[in-house]
Amino acid sequence: MKTALRRALPAGMLALAIAAPVSAQLPGSSPAEPGFYVSGFVGGGFPGEADFEGIQAPDPGSPGLAGDPANVDVEFDSDIYFGGAVGYQLPFQFFNLVHPRIELEVSYVEAGVSGGSTNGGNQTFLGDQSALFVFFNQYGDLKWRDDQLIIPYFGGGLGVGIVDTNVPYFPNNGIATAPTFALTGEDTGLAGHSAIGVTFKATERLEVYAEGRYYNIFGIDAERRFVAGGADIFNADVDDRLDGFTASAGARFRF
Repeated sequence: MKTALRRALPAGMLALAIAAPVSAQLPGSSPAEPGFYVSGFVGGGFPGEADFEGIQAPDPGSPGLAGDPANVDVEFDSDIYFGGAVGYQLPFQFFNLVHPRIELEVSYVEAGVSGGSTNGGNQTFLGDQSALFVFFNQYGDLKWRDDQLIIPYFGGGLGVGIVDTNVPYFPNNGIATAPTFALTGEDTGLAGHSAIGVTFKATERLEVYAEGRYYNIFGIDAERRFVAGGADIFNADVDDRLDGFTASAGARFRF
């Protein structure tokens, strides 16, 4: 996780530095008020169902047959989502309407497990999954008047998602008193999101806003391990693309 952050943060800061001096000579653009800002937000995360797929290759001591499927479907509850960003409003506006801004964001979403199944069976699922995001975002504020107080916006971002998976499960046979298997592991994948929102200008410097977004995290790997009775034995590598929605409210302070 530290390695991914060290790689993503300098890249985002470099992008901010490069974009800041862009002139107003772009086609269809006109000068507009620039400036830096910081923001923070909190809300709810609504992860989609995860469908991990893999092929069993059990180490000695783990149940299962080599070559059999290791497909694990996991359902999640809604849970906490929060983060912050530093950004820059660019010094031009497109078509006297779209005022672009760019930002570097760090955010976090976590969700408890509500259910699931493996290879179509009937199991009890526990645990949770979390994702730490580092995004480089670009937004367009829709401004048609200088004195506008309510400003819709749209945009999206690209970056990385660092996913931590801890999902134990056991058969519903009335016998198991501890998890029989678990999906575990931490992995980093390419992440992206698209978002829409609305800003209210409380003062010249302070703004409050609400935003909804849809996100994806690509190529996330985990291990299926046999963990009954204190064991911890490899059974299969599994992978999936994760997605979900978030809804948040935040504040933005302009310098």
